[in-house]
Amino acid sequence: MTLKTIAFATGEPGDCYYREWPVQSSRHPQGWIHIMHGMAEHSARYAELAAYLNQQGFHVTADDHRGHGKTAEANGNLYHFADNDGWNQMVDDQLQLIEHLGSDNQLPLIILGHSMGSFLAMHTCQRYADKLSDRLRGLVLSGSNYAPPWVYSSASQIARVERARLGGSSVSKLLESMSFGAFNNAFKPVRTDKDWISSDTETVDRYIADPHCGGAISTQSWYDFLRGLATLSAPAAMAKISKQLPIYIFSGALDPVGGAGKGVKKLAAMLDLVGVKQLSCRLYAGGHHEMLNETNKEEVYRDLLSWLDDLKR
Repeated sequence: MTLKTIAFATGEPGDCYYREWPVQSSRHPQGWIHIMHGMAEHSARYAELAAYLNQQGFHVTADDHRGHGKTAEANGNLYHFADNDGWNQMVDDQLQLIEHLGSDNQLPLIILGHSMGSFLAMHTCQRYADKLSDRLRGLVLSGSNYAPPWVYSSASQIARVERARLGGSSVSKLLESMSFGAFNNAFKPVRTDKDWISSDTETVDRYIADPHCGGAISTQSWYDFLRGLATLSAPAAMAKISKQLPIYIFSGALDPVGGAGKGVKKLAAMLDLVGVKQLSCRLYAGGHHEMLNETNKEEVYRDLLSWLDDLKR
C-alpha cells in the first residue's frame, strides 16, 4: 500500500490523501476497484478488503474524503467538508482522482461506495456519466438507502436552521440525534453506542478507538450532504446513471441506515424503474451496517468476487 496526495479539484489550498493497493507485478491485473468510504471513517479501514481483492487480481484505490482521515488531519478540518458546498466539491474530487489514477492504467473500473460513499458514488455516476462511460464497468453500493427528495429537502432545512443558530463549523446535538444517535435503537441489549456498526465486537471496538472514526460532522456538512441527497435521489437524476451499468447492492438486513432493508429495496426498485438492466440486490440476515466488517465477511467477500467474475462473462 502507498499513501499519496493530489490537489483538490477546486484548486483551494490543501491536498486530498489517497491509498493505492497495486497488484503484485508478477500478476496481470483483472480490473481496478475504486472505493468511496462512508461518513466519519476513512480509507485505511478497507485494507483487509483491498488485500483480498489484490489476491484476486484487482488493483484497489481509495481516498480520504474532505473532512475525513488523513485529508482532514493535514488540512485541520476533521468532520467538516468545506465552508460552503462541500458535497459537490467531494463529487468533483472523485472525478479528478479517477481521471488522475486512470491515466496510469487502462484497467476496467468498478466503483464501490459504502454508506455515504454509496451516495457519493451514485452522484458521481450521475454527474459524470459521459466522462466515465469509457472506463466504468460496474457499481457496487454497500450499506445504502433510498428516500424521496422531499425527505432530504425537509431535513436540510433543519440543518440550515442549526447552521444559522450554531455556526457552520459547529456540531448540532439535534442533527446527531436524528441520525447516528438513533441508529442503535433497534439493537437490544447493547454493549456500546456503536453496536449498529457491526455484530463483530472487535470491529466496533476498533472503530470506537480510532480518532478518525465516529465523530459528529459539522452543521454545514450536514446541510451540504442533505441537499446533495435531495438532488441525487430525484428520479430524473437517478435516470442519468447508465442503463447498461451493472449494479450490485448489498446490505445487512438489520442495517438502520437502510431502514432494516426497506430503504435498500426502495433503492433497487428505483434503479429498476429508471431502466437499469443489470441489477443485483442482496440482504444478509442478521447483518448490521458494515457487511464488509461483519462476522460473515468472508461470505460477503466471496459474493462480491462472484459478482465481479460475472462482469467478465
